[in-house]
Amino acid sequence: MKKVLGMLLGLFLFITGIVAIGMYWTFYQPLPDYNATLVQPELRKPVTIHWDSYGVPHIYAQNKVDLYYSLGYAHAQDRLWQMTVSQMAAEGRFAEFLGKDMLSLDIMLRTIGFRRIAEKIEATLSDTTMRYLEAYSAGVNTYSRQHPNSLPIQFSLADMKPIPWTPTHSIALARLMAWDLNLAWKSELIYAYLSEQLPREKYLQIRPNNRFLPDPVPSDTADTLTAALLPMLQTDEQLRKITGSRGSHQGSNAWAVSGEKSSTGAPLLAGDPHLGLSVPGKWYEVHLNVEGQNLSGASIPGAPMLVLGQNDHLAWSMTNIMLDDTDFFAEAVNPQNERQFVLDTLAGEPLYENFSLQREVISIKNRDDTVFTRRLTNHGPVISDIHPDQELTEERVITMKWTGHEVSREIEALLAMNWAQSFDEFQEGARNFKVPGQNVIYADREGTIAQLSLANVPVRSGNPITLREGWDPSRDWQEYVAYEELPSVINPDRNWIANANNPPAGDDYPYYLSVYWEPDARYERIRQYLTEFDQLSLENFRQMQYDSHSLYARDITRSILPVLKQHKEQFETVISYLENWDYSYDASETAASIIDVFLIHLAENTLKDDFSESVYQKFIRFSALPERTMLRLLRDNGSLFDDVSTTKRETRAQVITQSMEETISFLRERFGAEPFEWRWEQLHTLTLRPPLFGEAAQSPTAPTSLKLIVRNLLNLGPYPVKGHGMSINNGEYSWNDPYEMILGPSLRRIIDFSQTNYSLSVLPTGQSGNPFSTYYGDQTEDWLNGQYKFLYQDSTLFNETQYNTMRLVPGRKK
Repeated sequence: MKKVLGMLLGLFLFITGIVAIGMYWTFYQPLPDYNATLVQPELRKPVTIHWDSYGVPHIYAQNKVDLYYSLGYAHAQDRLWQMTVSQMAAEGRFAEFLGKDMLSLDIMLRTIGFRRIAEKIEATLSDTTMRYLEAYSAGVNTYSRQHPNSLPIQFSLADMKPIPWTPTHSIALARLMAWDLNLAWKSELIYAYLSEQLPREKYLQIRPNNRFLPDPVPSDTADTLTAALLPMLQTDEQLRKITGSRGSHQGSNAWAVSGEKSSTGAPLLAGDPHLGLSVPGKWYEVHLNVEGQNLSGASIPGAPMLVLGQNDHLAWSMTNIMLDDTDFFAEAVNPQNERQFVLDTLAGEPLYENFSLQREVISIKNRDDTVFTRRLTNHGPVISDIHPDQELTEERVITMKWTGHEVSREIEALLAMNWAQSFDEFQEGARNFKVPGQNVIYADREGTIAQLSLANVPVRSGNPITLREGWDPSRDWQEYVAYEELPSVINPDRNWIANANNPPAGDDYPYYLSVYWEPDARYERIRQYLTEFDQLSLENFRQMQYDSHSLYARDITRSILPVLKQHKEQFETVISYLENWDYSYDASETAASIIDVFLIHLAENTLKDDFSESVYQKFIRFSALPERTMLRLLRDNGSLFDDVSTTKRETRAQVITQSMEETISFLRERFGAEPFEWRWEQLHTLTLRPPLFGEAAQSPTAPTSLKLIVRNLLNLGPYPVKGHGMSINNGEYSWNDPYEMILGPSLRRIIDFSQTNYSLSVLPTGQSGNPFSTYYGDQTEDWLNGQYKFLYQDSTLFNETQYNTMRLVPGRKK
């Protein structure tokens, strides 16, 4: 036995040594030389790139074509694998490179049609914009071509080479991100399904309150149309896990104060977009300088524009409007000809139209190709075709109308906003930004602050959150709200503006925008800060972005404490913690753990019996739905507290008591009998995982070698982390798999216009996607601790920070 163990140990050490050598050559060879001089045949003039101590490139070019070429080169150098995953998603090509198990994902992506709409948009862009996109693509491809032996390890793991980058990919990437921020359709499917399944009284208890929603007329049909679409939620969840876009609070905080309310005498602006957290992160920071003009901020690897930024004159951030920009239509098929659908019936006789058919070949790794047919009506693609079991859908046809299928020119809008020198110029560019719907929070050196809502807002009739009749033209979208009629706030008398995915307009706004707003806890907490102080400083803004106080938790706690106090002996310890809690989700808080575990048990005990297990799991996937629903039920004492599976009638108080008993049992079993050990940091952790392979390594069938590489080299964490989905410092976890954080501030930025030469910012990871790079996760500790770095926007300040200089020079092709 000892001999066998010795042989195994020797074999292990041998393999470990080989692996170590292989990893050295695999990981260290691709690290860039930040002081290199590199010949670039496509350049017109020399370009200088100063790399600061955080790996942020400061690109100095003499013209914008060379500028965007160099940005493409920098993106590819640091984020090529991340960009490649986005290419596979935008084109629906996962099966081609990764195998047949990814085919259902490709079918969904091609049904939505990201590449097809990108091609339509591309045909409308100006010659100048296309030159910039082509230059950017050339920079990406030149890096791939010049460094074939220095590619990220993920290419070896996937056994593939980089996909040539094109302008179409940059445009499709923008639409892919729009889909990432399109949250309404998930809720709409669930609400439509529940309206058909629940009695009217119970449905009204969970449905959002909104004057645009008429009373429902529940269907008697158990075999519903919307049930055929619920599996789409699961496929979309798979996409989000692969791309690192998990989470349902995909919104942001952003606010600004005027010089009158700023301690510096100049406007201050802050923003922190909330996206799924992965490594590397969504954003790539950069400073661009051309012809003496400066632009800095956050770009998305794969596109040349800055999405969040500042230039010498102005700055802006964005928040998600949470717009209801998607509707589903039930289509009637011609019973005599399945190739036709009913266009309308207004004349008394059905008018038929042929389905549009678009056929594509999907390549599958190590398998024969398959032909995919995309069907469309006047409303959009037939979404029911992606159901995994077509026998269940039979002849039922559901189409999806999404504003993202309309041609709009966000790339040109952002390019104009990036280089605008005044508020008027900024607005002129911003009016062309339509998808996804965004609130822009703006400030400039002249003292203007503003909030502009930018979107294609559909004008529609009827109930906006239920399935629409495709054969009735009156249910079609009539038009889009004009830019001049979109909500806006410019230089308000209160001297501040803010948005945290709350409604951008009051109840008197004439057009329907959404019912899917975030609960108002984050916005109200921001408003508390902005109204409490006569003047605010940079330090106040830093404190706000790191604030973990939850007004939502306050309301839940106050709702349940009277019930718990009726059982003082049983809940004495819990009552003590809750009564002495300041409602902050700091790492050391025990009460935070108690209230969150309680809330999940409360939702299960209240809703599961009415929803069914499968529908309940889909309902809680968008966590704002159960959060909003449970607070409302606690306040209104609705009939949903009664368990329909029992003969007796359960009360609100009984369900609260039962849920708290289960909470205490859960925490004791997991952390021990001492409540001190139930701290939030024990429960709420964050592990930053890489795109695609982070998800693959979590599969029970994943090879051990892959798990080791991902766990020990690519992942960062787990880290104990403060914050909550209902605090300004967003720390969302999935209700389907609590309590690991999956979404939060993907970037924190603060701009002080009394110091326009720099901004404060921090990423949750770092600039590089290479795990052996200095810039892979080098900002994580600062991000966790609420610290910031300086992002300079003036070359004269470079002597204050360490930097390396790379030179890109024109030259002949070899």
